[in-house]
Amino acid sequence: MLTRIFFRVMLAGLGLWLAFMGAQDTYYPLACRFGGTVVEGEVIGFWAGRGRPSIQPENTALRNGHRIARRPAFKYPAQPGGEPVLIGKHRTSFTPSFNPYEMGEKVTVVFPTGQPQQAYLFAASSLAGGLGILSAGLLCLYIGLGGRL
Repeated sequence: MLTRIFFRVMLAGLGLWLAFMGAQDTYYPLACRFGGTVVEGEVIGFWAGRGRPSIQPENTALRNGHRIARRPAFKYPAQPGGEPVLIGKHRTSFTPSFNPYEMGEKVTVVFPTGQPQQAYLFAASSLAGGLGILSAGLLCLYIGLGGRL
């Protein structure tokens, strides 16, 4: 009985965390797209490393047999029609590997008006990933709170 309660509490906690992350990954790009600034950027590389990340030339970089460079780095202007001077990275927690970005690919970059440093890539695959994480979190929360499938 105690084990069941423990696992339900843990599953509910995991559900809350996943739901929060998924909602955040979905909300911010959508809010910036419809209430912020939209510019066109270009993929210039892929972030790799944890402590001091660096930009790698391809998204298939390996370290100890594990892929390390997946999140795209992109260059974008601080205002529409401006010169691309800022470098950003894909900020969502889910980067789909079934739809990888390519070097030089044009991407839609969105950010809150007046805050170009807080940029997000606006892509259907990232939004779908955020919704998937949100859905998984809600399912975990439902089961953790005593729901049955």
